[in-house]
Amino acid sequence: MEAELDYYSRNKQARKDYQRTYYERNKERIRQRKMLDEIDDPKKFEHRKSYNQSYYQKNKEEILKKRAGAYAAKKRVKAGKNGDDAETQS
Repeated sequence: MEAELDYYSRNKQARKDYQRTYYERNKERIRQRKMLDEIDDPKKFEHRKSYNQSYYQKNKEEILKKRAGAYAAKKRVKAGKNGDDAETQS
């Protein structure tokens, strides 16, 4: 059992990378399928909507912290690029 845990923990990042690339390649197909399923069965739309609302309320603080961190990182990168531009113009 411990060997299996080691395998999964060792390959966690590779698995995440694979899942991310798969999603990026098939994003539009996944969205279309989801939309057709929800048109076919409106209860699925309501279920997804209520799940997303409850998940957000339950994890609101963590989600907002993650968003603030991402925003701050983007701002630092943008400020760094603007600083580089000012130095090259001098």
